[in-house]
Amino acid sequence: MKKIFLTLVVMLMSLNAIDSMAQSIFSNKEYDGGHQAREAYLQGAVPEVDGKVVFTKSIDAAGMNKADIYLRLTNWASLRYNPSTERGKWNDVNYFKNSEYARILKASAEDGTLKIQGNEDMVFTNKTLAKDMAVVSYILNVVMTDGKADVTIDNISYTYNLTENAERIEADDWITDKEAFTKSGKFNKGSGKFRVKTVDLVTELFAEIEEALK
Repeated sequence: MKKIFLTLVVMLMSLNAIDSMAQSIFSNKEYDGGHQAREAYLQGAVPEVDGKVVFTKSIDAAGMNKADIYLRLTNWASLRYNPSTERGKWNDVNYFKNSEYARILKASAEDGTLKIQGNEDMVFTNKTLAKDMAVVSYILNVVMTDGKADVTIDNISYTYNLTENAERIEADDWITDKEAFTKSGKFNKGSGKFRVKTVDLVTELFAEIEEALK
């Protein structure tokens, strides 16, 4: 009887170990970033429009007219997307906000529009001699009217394996609910980390714009 009990204990310990290994695909110590609760990345966190990944948010700017909003957001954009901005300005040294390809594509005070090409490092893990990262590219559009700014982030893609064999991956084919999860509801090891970091990036961009309009 004692042997049977010990056998059951060993089996339970083995099952727990297997489950822990599965959960490590989404480890707080790795690429979930630790910026938000786990629920922030689960089903429904990545919105789609006609099969394309499109993040949108209407940001309140009570008491400001279109000209005021335009002035503040163009100032924010010039600081964030100017490649010459010192990287030390940002809190996370492994998450660079600027690259030579990041730039303001269009800025119209009359129309109240701002279009930006984002291009920045996306670091998943950074260990000694083992840095796992990609470069994320996206388009950020802002339409400004009196009292608010409507923000859209789309055309998201990643350049992975930064070598002569680099891969270009479209977010539309990679981080959606359909692609990012296994049939059992766990994150796919390949695309899950991209989804997590993308949700963090979008959340950060919305927060920066909100702060600029306070």
